[in-house]
Amino acid sequence: MVVIMSNKSFFENSYKRADSAKDLPWYRNHPPQFLLEAAKGKAGPTRALDLGCGTGTYSVILAQAGHEVIGVDFVEAALDMARSRATDANVSIDFQRADVCEYHSEESFDLVLDSGCMHSLNDKERAVYRQNLLSWLRPGGQLVLVHFNKRHFFDWRPVGPKRWPRERVKSFLGDEFRNRDYHEEIAKIAFPIGPTAKISTYWFERVEG
Repeated sequence: MVVIMSNKSFFENSYKRADSAKDLPWYRNHPPQFLLEAAKGKAGPTRALDLGCGTGTYSVILAQAGHEVIGVDFVEAALDMARSRATDANVSIDFQRADVCEYHSEESFDLVLDSGCMHSLNDKERAVYRQNLLSWLRPGGQLVLVHFNKRHFFDWRPVGPKRWPRERVKSFLGDEFRNRDYHEEIAKIAFPIGPTAKISTYWFERVEG
C-alpha cells in the first residue's frame, strides 16, 4: 500500500509520544454533534464507516449503540489502541489499516463519520477523497463531518488542518450532499495549531436520484 497522505509522519509521531489516548491533542471522549441522531435515520442498525478512526472512541460508541462499524486509519499504533478499546468495551469492530484515498469497500455505508480527516488532506487528496465518498455512502446515507472553520480572513496556521468557511465546505461537497444541520464552537487546541480554533460539525445527507 502506498500512503499518499501528507501528514503521515506527524500522526505517527503523535501516537509514538502518547502513553494513552488522553495524551493526544485531539482526544475527545464524547461523540461529535449529530452522530447518534444521524445513525438512527434507518429503521435498523446502520452500517457505519469511521474515517481516520484513531483510537476508536467514536467507533466504539457506534458499536455500543448496535451499529456495524468499520474503522479506518493509516497509523498502526492508533489501530492497536482502537482494538484494545473495543476489547475492553466488549464490542466487535472491523479496524483496517488503510489510507482514506485508497480505501474501497464492496458494500456501501448508511453512515460515514469524518472527525478531522478531510481537513488534514492536501488539494489532490481531497479530490480523491470526494470521489471515494460517493462510492462509500449510499444514496440517502448520512455524513457527519468535523472540520476546522475560518473565523476571519487572517485565521490560518502554517501547520495543521485546513480552515474552511462553511460555504466552502458545502461548495466542495456539491449538490450530491444536502446540509441537514450545522453546529460550531470555539475549542482549545494544542500549540502550534491553537491555542483555540473554530470547529464546525456538519450533518449532510447524500441526495437520492
